[in-house]
Amino acid sequence: MSETVGAAVDKVLGPAWLIEASVPEFAKVLPSFIAPEKFARWGLSVIRKGLGGGMTEQAGKQREAWQRVLACEPGRLSLMSALMDCASMGLEPGRTFHLVPFGSEITGITDYKGEIELIYRAMRQPVIAMLVRQADTYTPQGACTPPIHKYEPFTDRGSIVGGYAYAQFAPHVYSLVAEMSEADFLKHRDKAKTKSVWDEWPEDMRLKTLVHRLRKWVPWSVEIT
Repeated sequence: MSETVGAAVDKVLGPAWLIEASVPEFAKVLPSFIAPEKFARWGLSVIRKGLGGGMTEQAGKQREAWQRVLACEPGRLSLMSALMDCASMGLEPGRTFHLVPFGSEITGITDYKGEIELIYRAMRQPVIAMLVRQADTYTPQGACTPPIHKYEPFTDRGSIVGGYAYAQFAPHVYSLVAEMSEADFLKHRDKAKTKSVWDEWPEDMRLKTLVHRLRKWVPWSVEIT
């Protein structure tokens, strides 16, 4: 027997009600500068965007993926788990933390901008992350000295061969430089559950991986210090 229209609507609207009911739980983990009601609105906006969109083939695939996730209990639980992870880092769902439907569940992915934001909150100093391509000139200068990276920005620079990231503590004082080759990036891609995200956003995912490695070596904070 096919499900009723009301049951189908409940499957879609249920997560919205669950998010609104979870505002007190978000409040327990959110940093002080983000109101839990505001965070809940961010989460609801991501769901509406996922279920909406235009008439393109890509929008249709996204809508189907979200409907599949929201139609089952494990999918709805994975959504709330990802949102709680996002809240605990004080990031914004849909902008610095992405909710990606994968199979019947949601996978949370921190954007490279989110990784940088976590470091910047603690240090209030610049974070640099760059990808290196085949035609570039790249010269390492030491463990805690930024490399010399020269390139022509308006020409075909070729394929990505690696990347680097570092943070500045003070004038002429830098963190350890995180360096990764394209082979390193591909190892992370091969281990990722969401390989399709790597293929759709190759530069962003490589930058995110670089800054995530850097975050292990420098101060970072959920709160703004």
